[in-house]
Amino acid sequence: MFIAEDQPNFRKGLRRLVGKRSAEWVVMGEAGNGRDALLMMEKCVPDLLLTDIRMPHIDGLRLAEEIRNRGWLTKIVLVTGFKDFTYAQSAVKFGVLDFITKPCVESDILCVLDRIYVQLIKESQSQLLVEGWKRQHEDSELRSAIMGMPCNGEEVDALLKRMKQCELHFLRVPTYFPPEKHYSDQDVPLLQFAFSNIAGEQLNKWFPGGFRLFPLNASEWALLVDRSVSRQDTSSSWLQLLTDSVHHYLRLVLECNGQGQCASTEDLHQGYRRYCREGYKHHGSVNESLLNQTALYEKEKEIVSWLMSEDNSLLSREMQGQALRICYLPPQSAKIEALLLAAAILRLVQVQFPEWQMIVRPIEWDSVYKCTTSEEIVAWLKGYINEFLQSHNNWLASKNDNPVKQAIRFIEESYMGVCGLAEVAAHVHLNPSYFSNLFKKEIGESVTVYVQNLRVQKAKLLLKSTEMKIFEISEATGFNDSNYFTHMFNKIAGVSPKEYRKQMAGQ
Repeated sequence: MFIAEDQPNFRKGLRRLVGKRSAEWVVMGEAGNGRDALLMMEKCVPDLLLTDIRMPHIDGLRLAEEIRNRGWLTKIVLVTGFKDFTYAQSAVKFGVLDFITKPCVESDILCVLDRIYVQLIKESQSQLLVEGWKRQHEDSELRSAIMGMPCNGEEVDALLKRMKQCELHFLRVPTYFPPEKHYSDQDVPLLQFAFSNIAGEQLNKWFPGGFRLFPLNASEWALLVDRSVSRQDTSSSWLQLLTDSVHHYLRLVLECNGQGQCASTEDLHQGYRRYCREGYKHHGSVNESLLNQTALYEKEKEIVSWLMSEDNSLLSREMQGQALRICYLPPQSAKIEALLLAAAILRLVQVQFPEWQMIVRPIEWDSVYKCTTSEEIVAWLKGYINEFLQSHNNWLASKNDNPVKQAIRFIEESYMGVCGLAEVAAHVHLNPSYFSNLFKKEIGESVTVYVQNLRVQKAKLLLKSTEMKIFEISEATGFNDSNYFTHMFNKIAGVSPKEYRKQMAGQ
């Protein structure tokens, strides 16, 4: 926010009021006239301008006009005396969002600040959603092409043409539970996020703006890099450096498999088939059966029909019936059917029901291939079935949750990103002020305090279990500013992140 007001006392009062919304607003500058305000704002364009109409040199209306002429997206609120109000209405054509009439009370100003904050958040989220949807769509098309699923071949070929020398690689984390670490299932999403951050940071140094990294499942990623944009100082052993970095920070093993240059949709799919053969060469026949996408889609449709039934117990009966049927098949046929059902479950959750928060494990090929009887195969399959059914039951139960329980679940799923009062209240479809009181009454602390405590808990895990840098942990747990992260960690934990890490290392 920028404040332009020629009365020093009123300007001081505005600054004091903004301090009551310090979690949402920061005053990045102030000026006593429009000319100085414009010069200062050119160095850092604000999200919001509070400006008086009557000021020396350049008045508030002229300032609003100059802002629009420059194409800035700054929200503008005019502060005006009652006698100026008719005159101020003409400011609408310059994009003025609201008016504050002098004399004014504290609640009037705070109400305007809160309303504009929510609007900015919604606009920001909309833009991020559009960009995110586009990126997700492109990744989905590339993923489908790689795995031999139906896709828009022309779109995929166009994406590949952007990379003049496109190389395809597959990255795989064999396990998220190394013996020397005590990670749990609940830590897997955070580890995946940390891996993506580490890999993205390294790849951006070697191939600035020239790579695509996206998951195929919970522990496998496809990586496309454009060798034509690689920096001259990029080491030929960059994949080994990436592997070493992941192991250094997370103590996770990373396996890399290069498939050479790709220029078309068919090249991507052939690279994936080679990767599958090389990784599971003793079991190629079973793996090939999963490439029967028609059977996989039919199985997904079947599961969806059970889910959409008004009979909530139908899904459980049918899934258990599938397991029983597979149990009576010959072992080789049982393997194919079990893998097909597991693959359908996993893809259905990833694509259609990501909000279920089911721990989407990769298909444990080796475990299936070691099974010698149909009973052993079904015992393996039931792990996926039971987890799927539990996720479905949790989803049904959540429909009757009160808003605070829904909010807590949303916070636990979203704390790594933007997760303030406005976002949480929007998720449960309640007014931020009303929801804030409701949450504090039931939980005993504000939404902001709850989120900060959760983020610090997650940061403690990474400080204790990894060698990630402080600023990386700050980003991984939702703190965009490492200094603010250190301040909040010290405030909540009583020690700095560095001291906490030393304490944990000494135990």
